[in-house]
Amino acid sequence: MQTTRVIALAAIVLAAACAENDECDYRLYGGQGQLDIAANELRDPSTGICQPFNDPNYGCDDPCQPCPDYATGAAQPDPDWASCYSGCESHTDEASCEAAPGCRAAFAGGAFHQCWAVAPSGPVQGGDCTTFDSHECSRHDDCGARHAVGSPIGSFQSCAPEGTTVDPGSCVSAVTCTTPQPVCPASTIAGRRNGCWTGYCIPLAQCDSLPACGTLAEMECIGRTDCDPIYEGVNCSCNGTSCTCQSWEFQMCEAM
Repeated sequence: MQTTRVIALAAIVLAAACAENDECDYRLYGGQGQLDIAANELRDPSTGICQPFNDPNYGCDDPCQPCPDYATGAAQPDPDWASCYSGCESHTDEASCEAAPGCRAAFAGGAFHQCWAVAPSGPVQGGDCTTFDSHECSRHDDCGARHAVGSPIGSFQSCAPEGTTVDPGSCVSAVTCTTPQPVCPASTIAGRRNGCWTGYCIPLAQCDSLPACGTLAEMECIGRTDCDPIYEGVNCSCNGTSCTCQSWEFQMCEAM
């Protein structure tokens, strides 16, 4: 009976505290009658990855205020990042996503990846999308975010107007500029155009043509099913049947 009374009292206090704020989202935590804000996942526009905020593992004294930063005691409002769960995710193609108000298309390696909501400070329109950083791009529903290929998506690379066709480059042209080559996941290859890296990682299935195995770096070689990476052992000890090496160094890539 005592436990029931505690929970009922907590519910009354909660109702009184949030009676005029339907956006307050709370729950009883751990069955102990402790009031906590439920976790809210927001999408980091620079990485495309969802992160939890107002984590329910941290209690809040005021159920209608931002959870405090327990290092300083200062209230910490959520960043201006879009919610990871909205109606935008139901649009599974580029055209319907770009036509939906408050939604923006995200691309990975030049291909449509997913439809995301805009940041709470949006939606806004206008301006030169190509000059926007990841956050400003996320406020616009007339711009699309261009990300590298990754799992589930790579880092933000650029912003472009809706309907813009992005050319991630070629998989085989020579590179003469000194810009560092982007690190690409397996089964992709760094795009190149006009002698420089484009910054996009192109899935092998989307390549205009595939470079010869002998021109590939280690990770590119590993990602190709028709190529074989060759290694040389370092500080090896051998008997009549096998060798044990302290480490292995990549030497070359050969066609299988």
